[in-house]
Amino acid sequence: MSMMIRKMKHDTDAARSSPSDLVGLDHIMQDRNLDGHSTSIRQFDAFAESIAETLALMMQKEQTTYKSCDYLTDAPSVTIADRTKIVDWCYSVIDQCEFQRETVAIAIGMVDRFLSKPSELSLRVLSSRFQFQLLAMTALYLSIKTYERNMLSIEFFTTISCDQYSANEIESMELSLLEGLSWHITPPTCVQMAHHILSLVSKLVTIRQTVWAAVLDEVAFQVEHAVRDYYFVTERPSTVAMAAIFNAIEKIGVQYRQEILNALVAVMNDEFDSPENVIASKDRLYCLVKEEIGNAQSPRI
Repeated sequence: MSMMIRKMKHDTDAARSSPSDLVGLDHIMQDRNLDGHSTSIRQFDAFAESIAETLALMMQKEQTTYKSCDYLTDAPSVTIADRTKIVDWCYSVIDQCEFQRETVAIAIGMVDRFLSKPSELSLRVLSSRFQFQLLAMTALYLSIKTYERNMLSIEFFTTISCDQYSANEIESMELSLLEGLSWHITPPTCVQMAHHILSLVSKLVTIRQTVWAAVLDEVAFQVEHAVRDYYFVTERPSTVAMAAIFNAIEKIGVQYRQEILNALVAVMNDEFDSPENVIASKDRLYCLVKEEIGNAQSPRI
């Protein structure tokens, strides 16, 4: 199934410049001054302090309650390709209903976390594509019910499944999913973390609002590729957020690019992932997006 990623301006976007285009990124990331970061944070106003505290809490949760593990390498039946197809199917449902695309990220995150915990049911799901589809459909139903203003009925999902799954089966899987996740269904998402990171960065640089809006839009676009790619299941959302931000700022005008890069590195402290992991995720995302959008020239912001 072809990728159900937002079209908009990205249909004509060009392939990015090379992953190393940001001036001295590897060197700057390796040599970042953590003590200097602490000082800069203390200079933030009360609002920025609140953002920094919230971000720190989100990073704590992503490494504990909301952590996912590799569950497909030794899976009996379900494959990485099966996961990609179900992600695309979820995006198609969300788009038809005009819901938020981040709802898919939350739903797939539920699936990943549920299957990361060994249990009799998770093994049964991984042994049957039929059960895997039921789990993913149920997670999407639950995510919509939790995060969207308008609900979709269970009957809607039985219908679009061509009556392969009954309402009782979906309800039963929903309860199993909630219990398996210990009712933790409000994860820190990559997009949320990117917003918090860029809110901190905005305190250190002066950039017009249209540029920030374009960066955030590109970050969301990049993150959608990460949702589809099983590689990122075991990566921290904050790492994916940073990777997406670094790729996004490659698209903006050179007059802003280095200033934002320096501010990003200043914001990063030892609570973030290692520079090596951030750069590896950045380069992988870059390649995924480049492959998807083709080689047309990308307009500058």
